[in-house]
Amino acid sequence: MSQRTAITAFRLLVLAGCVTPAGWLVWQWFFGDLGAVPGEAVVHFTGMTGLTLLLVTIAFSPAFRFTGWVGFMAARRQIGLWAFFWLVAHMLAWMGLDQYWDWPWIRREMIELPYIRYGVAALALLVPLALTSFRRVQKVIRYRAWHWLHRLIYVSAALGVTHFWILTRADYMIPLIFVAVLTGLIVFRIVDAMRHRR
Repeated sequence: MSQRTAITAFRLLVLAGCVTPAGWLVWQWFFGDLGAVPGEAVVHFTGMTGLTLLLVTIAFSPAFRFTGWVGFMAARRQIGLWAFFWLVAHMLAWMGLDQYWDWPWIRREMIELPYIRYGVAALALLVPLALTSFRRVQKVIRYRAWHWLHRLIYVSAALGVTHFWILTRADYMIPLIFVAVLTGLIVFRIVDAMRHRR
């Protein structure tokens, strides 16, 4: 198998991994398998999926460093945009299925609840990253500016993990895994940057 074929196959695998959760969610909704409060289940599922894909996006750079395989870098933008899609879906699901588009109440929640502010801030930081992920835009802005801008993904992920942590009421195992993964990725990024400065 040639490298181009391998990269294409990997990108198709990534696409399947990003789309399949949507099919599962629609199936569960259609057959009423989302529990007593399906709207809350949708909000939770979309948020978990988006945050997971966001961490996977960050993890693709270390994976490339360790393996040298360019397929990780070729699919990084793709999975990053899917992470953004799922987090936008999470926000819309919360507004529509949990808050019922009650804008005064939504505004009040954003002002009074810290975890909502963290979540909104995390998504807001991803907007410029999504807009500048296309090649035409990258040609307009300088590489150094683009590189610094896309470091915001670490801040966004940290805010997202904090949002998830505050929301957790009982079992902290999954949030702890998210914290551990993000911490490891940040440490790797710092060590890698220091090593390249020498």
